[in-house]
Amino acid sequence: MKKAKLIERKRTALRSFLSALLLILLPPLCACMHPVSVERCGYVVAIGVDEGTAKEYEITLELQRESTGEAQDGGGSIILSCEARDIFEAVSELSSNTAYDLNFTRTHFFIVGEKLAKEGKLKDIMNMSFDVLRIRKSALMVVARCSVRDYIGGIASNNNANIAKMQDALISNVETTGETAAINLSLFLEAVNGGRLDAAAPIGYYDERIITDMKQRDSAEKGENPISDAEKGARIGGMQGLTRGCALFDGEMMCGELSPAQTQFMNLVRGDYKRGTIAYPLENGETASLLVFPNKRRIDVELGGDAPHARVTLGLNVTVERDPSNNIGKNWENGEREKLKAHLEEALKAVFEECRACSSDAMGFGKYASMNFRSTEEWEAFSWKNAYKSLYAEFRVELNLDDEYLVRSGR
Repeated sequence: MKKAKLIERKRTALRSFLSALLLILLPPLCACMHPVSVERCGYVVAIGVDEGTAKEYEITLELQRESTGEAQDGGGSIILSCEARDIFEAVSELSSNTAYDLNFTRTHFFIVGEKLAKEGKLKDIMNMSFDVLRIRKSALMVVARCSVRDYIGGIASNNNANIAKMQDALISNVETTGETAAINLSLFLEAVNGGRLDAAAPIGYYDERIITDMKQRDSAEKGENPISDAEKGARIGGMQGLTRGCALFDGEMMCGELSPAQTQFMNLVRGDYKRGTIAYPLENGETASLLVFPNKRRIDVELGGDAPHARVTLGLNVTVERDPSNNIGKNWENGEREKLKAHLEEALKAVFEECRACSSDAMGFGKYASMNFRSTEEWEAFSWKNAYKSLYAEFRVELNLDDEYLVRSGR
């Protein structure tokens, strides 16, 4: 009898545990507040916030619907936009005027207009909406140099583009070209609230001249040839929404920007640039292309004395891809190594000074400065951003020349 009661108690406890676990897991798994069929669910893959005209904000959503499998429904992309006081009002208005139930569990991009970013309104926009609407904080942030609506239209211009793959592609571009930045919403908020570094976000552009894959296909079906009619120099293929360079932030406020070439050097210091090509200006006015592989990165920040002092050491393996002078590899040990070393160190210093001039610790020196403190309280009392204004940084580059024909031979 006692054994039977013990078994029953264990079963009761197990049922209670499973019921509690279900209550915990069920809300995040719910796509909508009520059951809907797949053809009615509109997954919001991109959210845009821009300056409004009649109201404070213009909210733009890109929806990617799942295909129902029927011949007449191939899924695809839908753009919704309206002006509103906040994102809640926009969601309410757009939901009432569309046949789809909005779902934010697949959001991959959060795009904000440059004017709002410079006014420092990002933190308020994020805090008032993300947790309630369950918007993914892994979504990547983009600052639009153009209209946010144009940019979202540009990345949706192929209609069948996979937004998740676009997110992966942007992160990959940072690692392999270094010419832009990538930061998700969670890291942006951490940068704003933690004070150990400042954010750098990609800048988005819109180029209507680009002949998209979708336009080529549709034109071909009509017997047209958009490529022959394209403006000379226009890009063929891809999307009309582009990202390049980066926006620098001082806390939650955009305070400056870096060109694609400058962004490469910022990413080298941050450790985000894994392998790619940099341009090297030659004395005769031409430009060489060098493939670099970072193999060493060390950063130390000392806080004693009149001003903080940072020492950055970077090791790079270099492969000569293109050298019009045919001189870099030939005279590597006879002065060319030192010339390239001086050029890279000067470029790194110039980018650092550009960041410091607008009070943006985008290179992340604060992370290393914080290691000098034993507690969070001591670190917060120090006021790193004030000290950063007088930070002196020196850069040392160590170079190793790889086989200059490695890339061409494929070995």
